[in-house]
Amino acid sequence: MLRICLSLLLIISSWFAAGCNSRSTDDTATWQRSELYFGLSRRGGGDIPEADWKDFVTNQVAPAFPGGFTELIAFGHFREDGASKAEPVRVLVFLNPTSKAEAVGRKLDALGKAYCTRFGQDAVLRADSPTNLTFLRAE
Repeated sequence: MLRICLSLLLIISSWFAAGCNSRSTDDTATWQRSELYFGLSRRGGGDIPEADWKDFVTNQVAPAFPGGFTELIAFGHFREDGASKAEPVRVLVFLNPTSKAEAVGRKLDALGKAYCTRFGQDAVLRADSPTNLTFLRAE
């Protein structure tokens, strides 16, 4: 995975150095997209503080995925006891070669379990799907 991430960094660096010129090679690849959905509301009331979330990302997520990931800020909507509810959510998106799916899956599961233990949550939602990556370049 490190080799692939370094290769991607080299490609991105070359875009900047070359003014993002297009190439004639096929840059489309099928990878796995994995998402973890972390609810920030506590069952007894209140939300997990932003500083605690950032500490979790810095000390648990980033070391497990040094090649990178994307963090999205979202709000989950659901019905409970006949009422509409909303909850702040953080979604982490990971893109990895399908050949690494099993190893990455173990890391994702460990992160979800660690979050549940640390913050007293019932569950973290994990979603996996194949995805095509294409690097778009200027003409």
